[in-house]
Amino acid sequence: MKHQGAPGAQRLTAGERKSAYEKLRRMSTWRLLSAHKAPAVLAILQSVFPAGDRRLERSEMVARVNTHLGLLHDDDEQRTTAGDYVDSWVREGYLTRRDDPHSVETTFEPSPATVDAVQFIASLEEHNPTTTESRLTLVLQQFERLAQETETDRDVRLRDLQQRREDIEREIRELSEGELMLPSQDTSVDRLKDILLIADRLSGDFLQYREDLRAVDLHLREQILSPEGSRGEILEQLLAGDDLLGQSTVGRTFTAFFRLLNDPRQNEQAQDVVDRLLSREFAKKLTRAEREKLANVFSDLYEPAQEVLDVKTELYRSLARFVRSQDFRQHRVLLDLLQEAQGIALAQKDEVPPKSPFPMELDLTRIQVTSVAQHVLKDPSDPGLPAEAVVHDATMLSPEALEDLVQINDIDLAGLTARVNDTVAARGQATVGSLVRDGAATQGLASVVGLMLLATQYASKREGDAELIQWVEPGDVPYAAKIPAFYFLEALPDA
Repeated sequence: MKHQGAPGAQRLTAGERKSAYEKLRRMSTWRLLSAHKAPAVLAILQSVFPAGDRRLERSEMVARVNTHLGLLHDDDEQRTTAGDYVDSWVREGYLTRRDDPHSVETTFEPSPATVDAVQFIASLEEHNPTTTESRLTLVLQQFERLAQETETDRDVRLRDLQQRREDIEREIRELSEGELMLPSQDTSVDRLKDILLIADRLSGDFLQYREDLRAVDLHLREQILSPEGSRGEILEQLLAGDDLLGQSTVGRTFTAFFRLLNDPRQNEQAQDVVDRLLSREFAKKLTRAEREKLANVFSDLYEPAQEVLDVKTELYRSLARFVRSQDFRQHRVLLDLLQEAQGIALAQKDEVPPKSPFPMELDLTRIQVTSVAQHVLKDPSDPGLPAEAVVHDATMLSPEALEDLVQINDIDLAGLTARVNDTVAARGQATVGSLVRDGAATQGLASVVGLMLLATQYASKREGDAELIQWVEPGDVPYAAKIPAFYFLEALPDA
């Protein structure tokens, strides 16, 4: 058997491998695959989270699991509710629970461990060989590109460039003479499927990015509270405004990926390539699902990538507030007290048995509180809802109409411009939706109109994409609107 370790790594003994696998077996992916009800759990999670549904509110999650509850119940087993199963899957690490500020309910999404398990099972079902010509070609091309880009000898790089120029000139001559060499359709289909498989696995990487960023944030907080180590240096960097999350390995990797994904020139070229591939004759051999995946291969990445960026931004702001507000000092005092209490307890462990009665009575620390306000009273004078809701057709406002609204309503364009510039400087880009979520709509609908005017003048519009924005008008009245997707990529001139 070949050694499957890192290149140049020391060969592990059987005992060392066993210890490493024992640690891996405690991870959620292994536990899920080896669980007694793994087939039912995996099948339900795949059905509950079809393509496009990455996050569900608790009520929707429980309702979907409840429709498949029979798959989880054995004949002689005590019946467990769908809600109990959902909670247990969170504890086991199969689901990730989040408190979404835009939702009144807790939300759930598949954990990175579940995504890995589903992809592993899918690979067993498909039985696709990995030693294909197309994959070997991809590997060779990447090796060749890396060797060329890292070559330090000028003469060698010049010879490589000259050879590439000769190859291109030869192809031009052959095409001019009417000779057109194409790979077989089967070869082209295999290469395209391999590329789609790589792109499909990126969706699971976004979940891992978010977990890794949270792990970096937790590690930084632990270093700040630790009495040893380089906490002074970390505090100085954070107080100076350094983005330590962005400077971490996972932060740098994601930032480079996000910039490439949102490069307008790169996007235009990529979409042109996808359209050309879809028009090829061999593309007709793809299934409908594969063709849809190819058509949306880049657009499907924008929303989860934006979610990762939002998590990174929120973690950065939270960490900065934690330091600048001096909250970490209170946490240090609490940590010292806890360690002191733990030391006293350890010193008494041999003298006081753990099950000995403790002469103290504790009152119940919480009570169940209900209110009459939870009941909705009937108003006899209320005629109720109309039989049919009036639906108005959506219309697009022209830039001229937006400019008229700005002049009539005295909208603070200077303040909105400053908001846009601050966000672009911090994140590299901004959308109308992200600005509204960050509190830019101080004038309610008027601010939204002002942002749309700035977007039509200075932002890049992504055709076919839209985003849903939500804000609150005076009197705590919530409003929502669906608008085209505009991206501010550069600082705006002063209003």
